[in-house]
Order: sequence, then structure tokens, then C-alpha cells
Amino acid sequence: MNIKNPIIFILLIVLIESCYSPPTDIPPGHKIVELLHDNYFRTTNFYIPKKLKRKKRSLILCLHGGSGTPENMMRLTRRGFNRLADQSGFIVGYPAALNKFWNDGREDSISLSHYNNIDDVGFLERVIEYGIDSFRIDPSRIFIAGISNGGLMSFKLACESSKKIKAIAAVSASLALDQLVTCSADTTISVMIINGTRDPIMPYDGGEITFNKQSRGVVLSTEETINFWKGENNCKEKVTKKDVANTNTFDETRSEKFIYHNCENDSKVELITVNNGGHSWPGGRQYLGERFIGKTSKDFDASKEIWKFFKGL
Repeated sequence: MNIKNPIIFILLIVLIESCYSPPTDIPPGHKIVELLHDNYFRTTNFYIPKKLKRKKRSLILCLHGGSGTPENMMRLTRRGFNRLADQSGFIVGYPAALNKFWNDGREDSISLSHYNNIDDVGFLERVIEYGIDSFRIDPSRIFIAGISNGGLMSFKLACESSKKIKAIAAVSASLALDQLVTCSADTTISVMIINGTRDPIMPYDGGEITFNKQSRGVVLSTEETINFWKGENNCKEKVTKKDVANTNTFDETRSEKFIYHNCENDSKVELITVNNGGHSWPGGRQYLGERFIGKTSKDFDASKEIWKFFKGL
């Protein structure tokens, strides 16, 4: 086709590009997206802030715990990631697990997602691809944060999708023994862990995961989990220890942060230990009584600490 008029040629190029480029203006607010994966329709609730960062736009996928939902996760975190997104211009995605449980790689016959071997890694990779294509997410700025079963799912993604994810943050979760057997990350991946020493469900020192007197698998200790990811990232022995400010003297918790330096490819490994803390999201809601989940620290906001960790990478 021979086009001699330069104005028509430019208009044609603009028209062609508009057909293939994602929209520059993305309406703010919540956008529920349904994707077909592995013969199941799966949903994700995206939160789009009013002012999106134009370059190096990040995506955080926030994974709910077992028996939870995206709405539960937003309530648990007091919508902390949404507020941070409004301040920093990133996008948050809250995917929903089938039957409210993620298939994180444990041999847990109680959960239908484990029993039916649901492909949650593939689904979450589809969600990431959707975010890149539809929201112009920077592929190098993909982050995962999760609690409990969602934290274990974060570890599984770190083991199997490390080339697509920059970093993970796991709250109230340690690496499961079943995950350790098959974990083989393709590259380095930054890891943050926030665990309570008096967690009655996911024991800080390792052992059986128990809820309602039912065993849900075995996890490594928090120390063993950190050592595993230090090894995967080839971190040197240097560590910085910082006390987290005890801003609430009534919650009966004290926290410490451990930062492991000199990791390969500028990756980072961090641990926040919540002494006397339970199976909870620091700064979040006490979603069950203390006799079921233990204490929730009010000294810091886990959402803020996680975003600070992600943002610094």
C-alpha cells in the first residue's frame, strides 16, 4: 500500500497502535476480573488507585489465608495495601482460591484444592500476565504477599515462578516439608518473612500445622526457612538486627527485624520476629480470639513493612 500523504500515514500508525496498546487511562477503583484457567473460571479483585505511576508500575498480588476470600484479606489488612497504592501508584490484586484454599504443594487431603491438585501456580501466572497486558505493569516489578496458606502459596511461587516474580513476603508461614522436597528456584528471589513466636497454628520452631485439632502438614522452623532462602540467594553471613519500636505497650508483643546482606543479584532476605505474636497480620484485625490464633502485634503495620521491602528492590 502506497500512502503519499504524510498526515494520513501518521493517523494510520496511531490507529494501528491504539488497537494493540493498553489504554493509558485506567479507571480507578475496584475491577473484578474473571479468567478461565484449567477449565475453572477464576476471579481476581484488582484495586486501581486514582494516580498510577507512569513508569516502573508495580503489581502486588495479595493472597488470602485458608478458608478466606479476597474481601477477608482486605478486611484483615485494614485495606493497608490499597492506601499504600493510593500513595505510591501501584496496583493491588486480590485473587480468589478455589474452595477458599490454595494448592501450595502440601499433601493435605483435607483441602479440596490440594486433593484435586488445582493448578494455582498457572492461575496466578495468568493473573500476572493479565496485569502486564491490561494495566501496563512492569514485568520486573511483580510482588507476592500472603498470610498462612497464602504465605505458603507465596513460597511455592518463589520455588516455581522465580523468573516472573521480583520478591515475596510471607506472614505467619514457614516453608512446608513437602515444598522443600520439590523446591528449585530458577534464579534468586527476594524474601521477607514475618512470624510470631507463639503461633498456635504454624509453629515458629517447626512441626505440625494444626487447626481444629486436624494436622495440615509439617513446616520447617522459621530459622530453617530463612536459612534456606539465604542459601538460595547466596547471602553472606553478615546480618543487621534492629528492634522494632514498641509503639503499643498493651499488645504484649515485641518485634525484631533481621536483615541479611550481600545476597546474589542484589536480592534481599529479611525476617521480622514478633515475640509473643500469634497467627496474625501485625497491624491488622484480630480476626479470631486469642485462644485460637494468639496475639496480634499493634507495634507496626505489616503492609507498610512489606511495601517498604518491595519498594527498595
